[in-house]
Amino acid sequence: MAPAAISNNDTGASKRKHEPDDHKKRKRARRDSASSRHALVDVAPQSIASNRANALPQSSENPTNATIAISAKNKERKGSRRRDDKKGHDTDYVTWRIQEPLGGRMLNIDPILTDDEKHLILAYNTSIQVYSAKDSLLVRKIPLPMPAKKNSSPQVVSMCLSPSLSHIIWVASSSGHLWSIDWTNGKGSGSPMRLRDLFPHDMAVGRVKIGPGFRDVVLFSAKRDKSWQLVAQDVRESVLGDCKVLVTNKDPIQNLQAVQNGYALAGSVGNNVVLGTLKTREADSIRELEYEFFTFDCNDAIACLDVRVADRIHLDRKSLAETSDEPVVDIAVGCARGAIFFYNDLLPQLRLLRASKVHISALQPRKYHWHRRAVHSVKWSRDGHYILSGGSETTLVLWQLDTERMDFLPHLSASIENIVVSKHGSSYVLHLDDNSAIVLSTAEMQPTTYVSGIQALISPRPFSKDDMVLRVGRYTTTNLFKTPATVNPADSSRFQICVGNGQQIGYSGSGPSTPMIQTLDLTTLQSISKQALTRTNPTDVNMTTRGFPVTEPRITNMAYSADGKWLATTDEWQPPTRDLHSLSGSSADRREVFLKFWAVSSEDQSLELMSRVNAPHFTDQNQSIHGLAADPQGHRFATIGGDGIVRLWEPVVRRRDGVPVKGKQGRQLLDWICSRAICLQGDEEPIVLDTTAAKAHHRCSGAVSFSEDGSTLACALDTERGSMTYIIDVESGKIRNRLDGLAKGDVRDIRVLSSCLVVLSDCLVVYDLVLDELRYGVQLRADEGSSSPGPSILTLMAVDCRTCTFAVAVSRAKANSTTVPSELAVFSLDRSEPLIVQKFTHPITSIVSLVGSSGYLVLDSAAQLWPVSQDMDTNALAFAQPLVNLNLDQQEVEALPENNHAIPLLADGDDDGEPASADEMDVDTQDAIEEEEAGTYPAVISQQRLAEVFDIAPAFAMPPIEDTFYQVAKLLSRRPSVQVA
Repeated sequence: MAPAAISNNDTGASKRKHEPDDHKKRKRARRDSASSRHALVDVAPQSIASNRANALPQSSENPTNATIAISAKNKERKGSRRRDDKKGHDTDYVTWRIQEPLGGRMLNIDPILTDDEKHLILAYNTSIQVYSAKDSLLVRKIPLPMPAKKNSSPQVVSMCLSPSLSHIIWVASSSGHLWSIDWTNGKGSGSPMRLRDLFPHDMAVGRVKIGPGFRDVVLFSAKRDKSWQLVAQDVRESVLGDCKVLVTNKDPIQNLQAVQNGYALAGSVGNNVVLGTLKTREADSIRELEYEFFTFDCNDAIACLDVRVADRIHLDRKSLAETSDEPVVDIAVGCARGAIFFYNDLLPQLRLLRASKVHISALQPRKYHWHRRAVHSVKWSRDGHYILSGGSETTLVLWQLDTERMDFLPHLSASIENIVVSKHGSSYVLHLDDNSAIVLSTAEMQPTTYVSGIQALISPRPFSKDDMVLRVGRYTTTNLFKTPATVNPADSSRFQICVGNGQQIGYSGSGPSTPMIQTLDLTTLQSISKQALTRTNPTDVNMTTRGFPVTEPRITNMAYSADGKWLATTDEWQPPTRDLHSLSGSSADRREVFLKFWAVSSEDQSLELMSRVNAPHFTDQNQSIHGLAADPQGHRFATIGGDGIVRLWEPVVRRRDGVPVKGKQGRQLLDWICSRAICLQGDEEPIVLDTTAAKAHHRCSGAVSFSEDGSTLACALDTERGSMTYIIDVESGKIRNRLDGLAKGDVRDIRVLSSCLVVLSDCLVVYDLVLDELRYGVQLRADEGSSSPGPSILTLMAVDCRTCTFAVAVSRAKANSTTVPSELAVFSLDRSEPLIVQKFTHPITSIVSLVGSSGYLVLDSAAQLWPVSQDMDTNALAFAQPLVNLNLDQQEVEALPENNHAIPLLADGDDDGEPASADEMDVDTQDAIEEEEAGTYPAVISQQRLAEVFDIAPAFAMPPIEDTFYQVAKLLSRRPSVQVA
């Protein structure tokens, strides 16, 4: 069947007059809707974009600032109903837009701590972000435009600070682009230099004297044709000059480093270390540079290395005659099996071995071994007395070389990926696997700066240095998993997502583990808190006796109550099949399912566990909870499980021996109980899943949702017997209606929006509950080679009651040149043509609707947030912006002490130390003193406060200007509150 969007009868009229033949019309409508529902099964699989009756203008490949406007004047519509929002604005002409993405994933690249240690520079997917080391706020975001390729998306491969100019950073991308960026103002990001037939894999920057002065020389490990080359590139004032090929190899040179103004150049190729020293300290051109290279075997796969060059100290004339004044070159190598090799004063040993023709394996390094797996990063301290290392053990190890003593900084939040030592050696920078970075003081080992982004699990799992060696327990999957997320109704700026303890630990079991909840502040995009909601394994002993990692539970659903005082979560855990070698039965027989209710603190929004329900849905084994919904009108939750029963949960007063139990500060404690159980098969027995091998491929699924007034409960369940949709009266618990054919395949979600029921399965269906007819249906595109969406397809949905719209996303785990990873569409209830359709380069893992304003938040697998909103919405939330965009990047003026008058103020030209007179004082200083004596203070008003005054009604319905003036004056006259400890 050609058409993909199905519509029936007149969908515009929402109310009809009672006529004598009204009963006949309703029966005819039921017949028409039934035929339309059955027609959905035969619709050919198509994409969301192809299911539009009238073609919409295609948006650009970049989702940023893409808008599509639908006007009723240019489209034919049946009926004359107009959709108006709660403010009375006409929404027949609606413009939706997707804003700039927020957040992103920190790349596995060494961060940069500036020489003055005031700024921290981090590399993200498509941008360079500068943070203030004092308050961890984003100062500047420097975008890097990179052209997309057909089969891969280019990204930043290296970032280095210029050794000549401290305000310049060099950035290289895998697409063959090189940037020279002034990080203090962002200049140079829009005009990259294109390398000639070079696609960099790694980069280092040295400072070499070429011609009359010193100049930055960029050293690339790049691929050219079918070979890998180490190339020295001359760069002059953002213009590429000559280049020279130093080394050619069949394998890439990794872990490239250049120290001592390019004197020593080190890298690794497999198990070999490549060391080069500069022979020509001065050259007229880049082609005259000459390096002396040495290669030696390390007996293990090299994961990381660090090179150090120090001045040689002579103790006698014999050492001076043997080595002259050649610097000392030391190398520390971290290997894939956990060993660290320390090579001391390498150059004399390498020259001796080369001259005597002794096999190169005669080198005898020191060996240190503490790490159980690969060493992710190793660095020298500035004085050369310590070696710092980190890996998947979430522990920073400090090796003292003289005494061979080890010091530890354990129990970090995730695996250590990168370690950086500041220029003066007073700070350490750690980049962790959970998308965070910490600056530690070397004296106290206390954090001074913490930058944390979105810590959700990304898909596919990023490559880890632990994967260099094949180990037991490695888990890889191509399936996509939903990331539970929500917005706190009590505070619309707090966005909460379920996260794990890093990417490697999160994917270490038989499935992704997300035992924690992270709270983000959308106004600053900083992590406020992270709390464990399930069992975690923070101890060192998190491996089984067979070497398998201990898996953690996964949060599957979470929902807030309408007032934000309660949070309900569901988590699930089952042992991997590999751990059942000596036990009978399947892993599903030992599945653990919990339903938890958390009390939300009104002070800091922290969570306190009040009730835990073990196995809320149980038959012959613990059944999964497929759906969780919150009553929008009260403290009530609903769940639907694999047993085919819908349960309602309500709070009751906690009693002990008949006496109410109170908690801290006399607060009444509550327990949550099942107030009603509704069997979807009527008076029949609950549904028991058939777990035989013949039907093991069929997975039960379901969803549940409350109506806007909380009086009706809609649920859908798909079992071996088929799929069915139920309409339930909440107060009586009776099933009012059963609808067959609305769901096809796995039930992904169901929502009640206005008078319609939106069901998302392998197809999208909008059904009018009042008229009892189908409005339209859209068939979702299936995966390649499959007749229906499979496990590699992830479909999500969210509804916005303010605009009476809903958003649908379809994502694929693996994309090629002919398919799109993900696609987002926003629909209205009246028409099957989407209001906006947008393609994304990364799969979408979560969609939530905003609280207090219209629109949605879209989270993709690259840890990016995409705000989707209407242009006409004046209550839109102010998302995080860099300080430079808010004109707050200026240096702060040091505050005067409390006793201002005791400070002698010197006039211009006075150097005798005597206090200046009042006439000689600066005018600003006198005004400041007068304001302090008068009790004046600077007034700071947030944007949300002003929005509450000016956005309460449309312009024609605003209150008198006098009332508005007094409201603004009240905000200005309110003195900031001072908290007393």
